Amino acid sequence: MNPKSRSIAIAASLLLGASAVAQAQSTSGNITGTAVAGETIVVDGVGNGFHRELRIDKDGKYAIRRVPTGAYVVTRTRADGSAEKPQRIEVHVGVTVRVK
Repeated sequence: MNPKSRSIAIAASLLLGASAVAQAQSTSGNITGTAVAGETIVVDGVGNGFHRELRIDKDGKYAIRRVPTGAYVVTRTRADGSAEKPQRIEVHVGVTVRVK
């Protein structure tokens, strides 16, 4: 193998290796749960500015992907406007938190 080809091969393998490491170093998790159709689920990060609001469809299942790690408050509001007691959860790297 000539020096130029060897340099290209080494650079390509380093680039592919760096890409695999970057994918393995995820800094997020997921939140899933079930609710009644018509309810609203609000997820607020404690001190990180994260906010998601979901209106629940017929099947009642919901999932929020790629949530940054940290503490969150999940609030379920019924269709009549009444809210359940907020639930505090912790999201960790690569973990799916199931909200009850």
